[in-house]
Amino acid sequence: MKGTQDFIIHLKDPYKKTFKTKGGLKLYGNINYTTERQSNRIATVVGLPSLYKTEIKQGYEVLIDASPIYRQIYRGAKQWYQNIVDDDKNLFHLGKEMIICFRKNKSADWIGFLENSIVKPILEEQNKINTILIIPANASEKKFNGKAVMRFVNSEINELGVENGDILYINKLGGVKYWLNGEEFWWMRNKDIYAKEIV
Repeated sequence: MKGTQDFIIHLKDPYKKTFKTKGGLKLYGNINYTTERQSNRIATVVGLPSLYKTEIKQGYEVLIDASPIYRQIYRGAKQWYQNIVDDDKNLFHLGKEMIICFRKNKSADWIGFLENSIVKPILEEQNKINTILIIPANASEKKFNGKAVMRFVNSEINELGVENGDILYINKLGGVKYWLNGEEFWWMRNKDIYAKEIV
């Protein structure tokens, strides 16, 4: 199968019955309320776009933006998937901007696609001071101060010297939350990555 401008992907199950917590505990959820956590983000490419060249090949796995598989409720009725190509075969069409990372197979490392990367935010302990409640001196909360660890770098940022494992200064508003195996990462675009920390 070939697409025109879009990739054709196979998504075995758009939604999982369970999702993992950070500690590895499996929980059952209602996909109307836990859509982000239960949506399947890993798909297989079965068709390539005809109108442009790409380093992604048929059979590669891709991490996707799950918004095309969200189903809106309109006047009490749940709408069907907006990017469906073949309902019986679970085939969807996705524009290139909806693909975040790719890899050749399950044993290969993920590579950021176009201007997309996956980072792990660094959350630092902060003493919490509250004027209304009295909180013990050792009480703390984790706060994001604009630093993250690069996990899956794209080629454009990689050519500038950023590699997986580097500590980066990024937009303090953060990225789009992205869960893999129960662990929270952030999906970042190049414009929100400001600098690399030099040790």
